[in-house]
Amino acid sequence: MRRPIMHTPTPMTDPSAAGGGDFLRLLSWISPAFPTGGYAYSHGLEWVVEHGGVCDVATLCDWIAALLVHGSLGNDLIILHTAWDEGNETEKLKEIATFACACASSRERYEESVYQGEAFLKAAGVWRVTPAAHEMKATRWPLPVAQGMVFRRGGVSKAQAVLSGGYAAVAALVSAAVRLVPLGQTDGLHALAQMEPALQAAASAACRQTLRDVGSACFLADLAAMQHETQTTRLFRT
Repeated sequence: MRRPIMHTPTPMTDPSAAGGGDFLRLLSWISPAFPTGGYAYSHGLEWVVEHGGVCDVATLCDWIAALLVHGSLGNDLIILHTAWDEGNETEKLKEIATFACACASSRERYEESVYQGEAFLKAAGVWRVTPAAHEMKATRWPLPVAQGMVFRRGGVSKAQAVLSGGYAAVAALVSAAVRLVPLGQTDGLHALAQMEPALQAAASAACRQTLRDVGSACFLADLAAMQHETQTTRLFRT
């Protein structure tokens, strides 16, 4: 009689676990289908496209790279890794969330981050990796803070967490550009491929920085988000 094969569960935080539960959750959390409403936001890109600042793959990649190195996307990576560090300390996470809200350069940027962050937390609650509802009251939760918290509590390593959060942001901008410019689907993939080195470098740099390093020199991007508030024809909320 053949003996049954016994399978020993692999710890979900084991980085060698190619099919671990933490990896499966991460795929869900950064999927475009995860219900954060991200498809409705362009991060000010809609105004830029209308005025000719982004018109092809090259100008799109230049725009995103600047945001990663000098602007809001790079700041979000710093905030995400800081939130990951404090992922099990709800009171400290509240302080980071308040700081992140104060960093928003316009009303639309604030709404974009907070609405997506709170939708992200609500959806991630299915995995029971968020604080109790009463612990989260009276605080607004920007997306990078929500991601850092959930990724930490879900067993995702810091390096993977920061890189994944950055990828989700870059992919969302590329998706918006595919619809706005418009670019073809293949051009969108070319943009994602070209952004890989810049994203990896930005994620690596963010993990060595603190909230003291948060700052922006992307004035046109900030102005674009403000101008979008009064743009006549709009497909996106921001």
